[in-house]
Amino acid sequence: MGHDEAQYCAEQVRRLDHDRWLCALLAPDRAQRGVLALTAFNLEIARIREVIREPHMGLVRLQWWRDATNEAHQGRPRQHPVCLELARLIGDGAVSLDELLGMIDAREKDIDDTPCADLADLTAYADATAGALAAVSARLCGAAGETQARAARALGRGWALTGMLRAAAFHAASRRCYLPTQLLLRHGVALESWFAGRPERGAEAVIRDVASAAHSALAGVDRGSLPRSAFAVAGLRVLARLHLDRVAAAGHDAFSPALQAPTPLAASRLALAKLLGRW
Repeated sequence: MGHDEAQYCAEQVRRLDHDRWLCALLAPDRAQRGVLALTAFNLEIARIREVIREPHMGLVRLQWWRDATNEAHQGRPRQHPVCLELARLIGDGAVSLDELLGMIDAREKDIDDTPCADLADLTAYADATAGALAAVSARLCGAAGETQARAARALGRGWALTGMLRAAAFHAASRRCYLPTQLLLRHGVALESWFAGRPERGAEAVIRDVASAAHSALAGVDRGSLPRSAFAVAGLRVLARLHLDRVAAAGHDAFSPALQAPTPLAASRLALAKLLGRW
């Protein structure tokens, strides 16, 4: 287990999860490899829905990762770069088997195309995916204790909710929608119109409600609740707010092309926020 596996994970994150890659670059040297490995693991299980044609194949792939994670825990990892890195993290006591399996289990929601029932359902999914990743990553960076884990999880939740808004049009194109059925009904938005990319006027209110939940999750974390060493997680708030500003500027139109444009100021905003300790 060495440089090649670490390099593979870093490159995967750089290509496919650029925002988290930027944040990981600001992690302490001792933690950066682990943060990138966990993020690469998250990518592997998060992208399953994008590469399958039949739902049952998604469940098969999730089971592959369950088996592979168990084998990594037993000290006999499969010859996959991410599995080799997971074995190192587990062996070092940096992450538990239950934490990794919980992240895999949460991805079963991706295989089921049924929208979330309400905001609580959506928030629970965000907590179990991006929230869990943020909590473990923060711990790798020196944020020990349940209070700090809760703060990191809240930032992950806000990041996930923001990401769902940014990806809403992409999901709709494949007839998927994570946004709560309760909100769609309340604001008079039919799923078929959403999937067609021409939702009723009330769609803006749906997006506004989810954006408000994201803002609340991000604002609920006090800067003093995480050490400076955990900026790889704290930086998510900086980037999430940039993206939420774009959502607002687009009139809360989830299908606006502006939401897919690159954010050229992301790296400089992160660097400045870390320098000033204001995230």
